Amino acid sequence: LISATRNNYFAFCLSGEVTEEEKNLSRTLMKYWANFARNGNPNGEGLVDWPSYNLNEEYLQINLNQKKARKLKEKKVDFWRKVMFEKTSNKRTENKKVNSEL
Repeated sequence: LISATRNNYFAFCLSGEVTEEEKNLSRTLMKYWANFARNGNPNGEGLVDWPSYNLNEEYLQINLNQKKARKLKEKKVDFWRKVMFEKTSNKRTENKKVNSEL
């Protein structure tokens, strides 16, 4: 369901009912998109700063309240880094065993 109101904003909703918080989120996202379309930068007055891509891995956490955050997938990356390290270490140990037996 897409609905328009007197304020000329759109709310996207599957249930047919939209809370005031969801309406505010919709307005906020439309501001980010409009700013980006207008000048290539989503940031604007009254909006939480959406950081540019950088080596600090900063991003904008979009929810009912927006906030800047860092390293979105740090825990997942650490998990897979550990798994891969263990796998490659085990492989090296197995290869050493095989080589020593030859």
